[in-house]
Amino acid sequence: MPGAWRVIDAIGYRGEVAAGKGHLYIGEQSIALMDVAVLMVGPHCILHESTFDRAAVFDVSIVHCDWKGVPIATTFGWSENSRVATRQRAQASLSVPRQKNAWMRIVKSKIRGQAEVLRYFKGNGYSELTDLSRAVKSGDPSNVEARAARFYWRALDDGNEFRRLPGSREGLNGFLDYTYAVLRGVCVRAVVSAGLNPALGIWHHERANNFALVDDVIEPFRPAADLIAITARGRHATLDSACKKDLVSVCETTFDRSGATVSTVVSHFARKFAIYAEGESPALEVPVFEVRSENG
Repeated sequence: MPGAWRVIDAIGYRGEVAAGKGHLYIGEQSIALMDVAVLMVGPHCILHESTFDRAAVFDVSIVHCDWKGVPIATTFGWSENSRVATRQRAQASLSVPRQKNAWMRIVKSKIRGQAEVLRYFKGNGYSELTDLSRAVKSGDPSNVEARAARFYWRALDDGNEFRRLPGSREGLNGFLDYTYAVLRGVCVRAVVSAGLNPALGIWHHERANNFALVDDVIEPFRPAADLIAITARGRHATLDSACKKDLVSVCETTFDRSGATVSTVVSHFARKFAIYAEGESPALEVPVFEVRSENG
């Protein structure tokens, strides 16, 4: 992937990973660190301390995956944002009503993005999901998000009850796992760069989740990942290297009519959330995925 959003997949690599002189070294391969956003590693990668040091300096997120390729941890450098202390204090004291309002807007955006994907692949179901997005209230007390998800996957799967099973590696689930892993790495980088604490979520609050805010931020972008994964599933029988190359393209996917990529919009959204947390914005502006022909 060209530019500053390159994702390096070393999940299946067996050997040493090191860094120096502005480059990442994986075996005999040398990659300029200034071009890398996310490094994905597996259980057989031997990471030199230089890898962590240089990754932090060059703002590279390291996503650690298990033998199934499912992310289990992320390593990132401390943010150099000048407003870290101010933003994290504001983030920690964000009122419950503002948290609920922000979550409502995130869910609405996610459902509207799902409607776009459904219209692109099936040509119907758009109005039903759009109506559901309008039904989301502050905090989504009636769990419209789950209702929309059931409708969405059933419609995409021609009426069958698709079950999202993270880590199963079976069929579309495996494709989604990989694409979401890439997207999550980009979201971690954006959240930390914005001076936010990734553990302080607005909806996700699990005690053991160090990336609760990341799991909130990623939601509006999942439809873009779905489109890439579903398209790749039609082109590839298995999750091989050629397929993974297609899935990584989620970072370059055009997100909306502005022409901005998913990676760019993720960064902008993280900064908007930081401004919202500080009280400088009355409402959280959440981006909505818009399917364009070149995305498919």
